[in-house]
Amino acid sequence: MSEISRRLLQLISRQGITYSELAERTGISKSTLQRYATGETARIPHDRLEALARALRVTPAYLLGWEKNAESVLPPGALPVRSFEKIPVIGSVRAGWNGLAYEETDGYEMADVRNPDTYFYLKVTGDSMAPHINEGDLALVHRQAAADSGDIVVALVNGGEGTIKRYVRQGAAVILQPFNPNYAPMVLADEELEEFRIAGKVVQTVHRW
Repeated sequence: MSEISRRLLQLISRQGITYSELAERTGISKSTLQRYATGETARIPHDRLEALARALRVTPAYLLGWEKNAESVLPPGALPVRSFEKIPVIGSVRAGWNGLAYEETDGYEMADVRNPDTYFYLKVTGDSMAPHINEGDLALVHRQAAADSGDIVVALVNGGEGTIKRYVRQGAAVILQPFNPNYAPMVLADEELEEFRIAGKVVQTVHRW
């Protein structure tokens, strides 16, 4: 279950609201709301995310799991504050002489983030993370050099181009796990870990039509 699904269920339970009432507030069908809350539908369009945040009196960032504190929850009648920023879209991430090299290829997209300089969008190539993350999608990435086991990250191996995979720490080894069962996981240990780096954590994906 995704972070947004967990938070939706918590807020619905905490506020004692039914799916029918939430459907009336948001204009989203009851069946769709149930799929969002159970995680059956992974992608929530931004306009619906905003509608859910308003109905539940929280910020979109709180629903996405970007804000962890209780202060994120707004009092009755208050509206979420939108803080959309321009985030660069890049085609690839590589290991460079002075850290990481980012190749900007496709302009900018907006994102609801507080510190835009610490984020970038990465254009997804390939289908190793299908069906959850597909070729052509944009992955919103927070720049960071470490992650928790289970996070989706942009990883660099052997100085090559960054790849999006689930990061799993297993003892002294690292496993880069694809979603697509047609691809084998990459297991890194010993000397292989010396060439392994994390460029950032994927916090959201956007589907481009």
